Amino acid sequence: MTDAPHWSRRGLLLSAAATGVTAAVSGTAQASSGSAAAAQLDIVLTGGTVIDGTGRARYLADVGIKDGTIARIGDLSYASASKRIDATGLVVAPGFIDLHTHPTPSDLPVAEGALRQGVTTALLNPDGFEEFPISKLSSVEDAGLGQNVGAYAAFDGAWSRAVGEKDRRATQAEIAAMQQFVTDGLRGGAWGVSLGLDYMPQHNSDTDEVIKVLSAARDWRTNTPNHIRNEDIDVVDAVAEHLRIGEHAGLVPIITHHKIMHARWGKSHQTLALLDQTNARGTYAAMDQYPYPAAMTNLEWIVPRTVLDGGRSEYLKRFADSMQRPTIAQEIEEIIRVKVGEAKNVSLVDQQRTLADAAKEMNVSPGEATMRIIEKEEGWTSTIYMFGDEADIERIMRHPLVAVASDGGTTTDPTTHPRHYGTNPRVLGRYVRERGVIDLETAVRKMTGLPATLIGMVDRGYIAEGMAADLTVFDPDTIIDRATFEKPKQYAQGVEHVIINGTLALIHGKLTNARAGKVLRREGNMISRRETGSDTVRASTNGRLVPLQQTSAWRFAQISFHARSHDGDTTGHLVLNSPDHHLTFTSTRLGKLQVADDWASITGRGRIAGQDDERSFVVIVDDKDPLEDGKTVVTVKVAGGYSIKGAL
Repeated sequence: MTDAPHWSRRGLLLSAAATGVTAAVSGTAQASSGSAAAAQLDIVLTGGTVIDGTGRARYLADVGIKDGTIARIGDLSYASASKRIDATGLVVAPGFIDLHTHPTPSDLPVAEGALRQGVTTALLNPDGFEEFPISKLSSVEDAGLGQNVGAYAAFDGAWSRAVGEKDRRATQAEIAAMQQFVTDGLRGGAWGVSLGLDYMPQHNSDTDEVIKVLSAARDWRTNTPNHIRNEDIDVVDAVAEHLRIGEHAGLVPIITHHKIMHARWGKSHQTLALLDQTNARGTYAAMDQYPYPAAMTNLEWIVPRTVLDGGRSEYLKRFADSMQRPTIAQEIEEIIRVKVGEAKNVSLVDQQRTLADAAKEMNVSPGEATMRIIEKEEGWTSTIYMFGDEADIERIMRHPLVAVASDGGTTTDPTTHPRHYGTNPRVLGRYVRERGVIDLETAVRKMTGLPATLIGMVDRGYIAEGMAADLTVFDPDTIIDRATFEKPKQYAQGVEHVIINGTLALIHGKLTNARAGKVLRREGNMISRRETGSDTVRASTNGRLVPLQQTSAWRFAQISFHARSHDGDTTGHLVLNSPDHHLTFTSTRLGKLQVADDWASITGRGRIAGQDDERSFVVIVDDKDPLEDGKTVVTVKVAGGYSIKGAL
């Protein structure tokens, strides 16, 4: 079959052909080892089984790290290294990326719970909540980070500021203010715009208002994860709503922590069909999931939204109204029935008892007990809701467009949901090794390559030369979660080594307290996109770059770039030349080529003429950058501070 190329409006050629070739043969290295290394490597992982994040078959190879990036893959027995770690019998995978976390802020500098699960990057501010303001992320980094973090712009943060607690329609001025809030967040490096339409007060927004606000992010070509408006009786309609929001606003819609609650077991057939239909129409859409039949949120979740309208002061008045109180109690009990069946399936985490126990002790109904507890508690009443059917969990997990995400995040809290301590190892142990629901390559892809591309990362999520050295090394025969609902604070087992930005954060299962994490910020040309598969793809561009911003010695640059990738084997070249400063950078090896419509990125290694040491690089070619008036914009970042972003 021949390639079917198309030239886009300016300089960038993308082509793809379905070749029918499947995963690479197990036991072969997919990158040449080359001759003797030009410089000593920092770390070499030897003899490991590489699962690279693409979903392709595993292979045996050494992985070499230099200056925070992946420098070599292959036989590195010849290479000198400051540290060699024997990974024989272990899986070497990209560091896991958790798309949905609510960490305890004080635990971020150590991040033990996350590191023992192999999670190297966590996304903050899901569900529309502005728990970590984008403008203050630098202070989080200054305090030290045990893992990388990124953050979403939060829809509830916008709605609460502009509209407030009351259920009313937003004015045009308020819509404009919310749009500004969203775009300010994206300019600050947000990795998407999160929603939580099941929560007040953002629940008060209607579909068209959400679309109007999110449409301001269209040119950023990003994504919108949503805790959908309903996960029980109306779950199918709620999924359809968010898919429509994404389609009309021009963002990738992600149904976050997708679940089917008690009254609608089996409805995942319909929700997954909606996902497939949306993708068939040409809108990329996806989901994420945690592997537990239980949710954790606040006790107010089972109070009718009409009762919650106006915030705590208003709903406490309704509770106190002797005419309304019996009706509210009945409505709460109906919600309990729909979501989890019985009050015994509602667990009050901090009190270490069920709602049924509390009602019995008070000698009142579960609905009345709920109001009494809420009245007494001043803050968030952490509550676990046992729901669901294993068949739904496994059916959702099998879908290729469902990523793994914890809805947890690092913590040392002894009374919480076990997902904080066990999500990723539970998938790898219970659902891969024990139950065979998905295979190991698929599971790793759902934790790495899929989440990376969904949010727009270009240099993480895969094992390839030039990628950031975020790596998780685990024993596939022993990895498992140990956390339970009765005793959640039990760290997972089986994760042996974790490397973050080229620094060992966990070695032989022991913390190094390296605090090697960074705040990761998205740029406008880091687009949410489909994964680049095993088909043959090409990208090329040639011309002179006129700087849009000056960040290095290159005042202008002549670039020549061509790459071809088939089933992960990438060939081609990059030459960046700056005649006025006599600087020439030439690629020596290419790593990961990724393509989308009118867009491509490539990682690799190269050298500056006259210098012996290799440097990692990342190139992004954006053929119709809407944030730069539709110009072809090329961004080149070379380790050591050499970078240029210019119009071609």
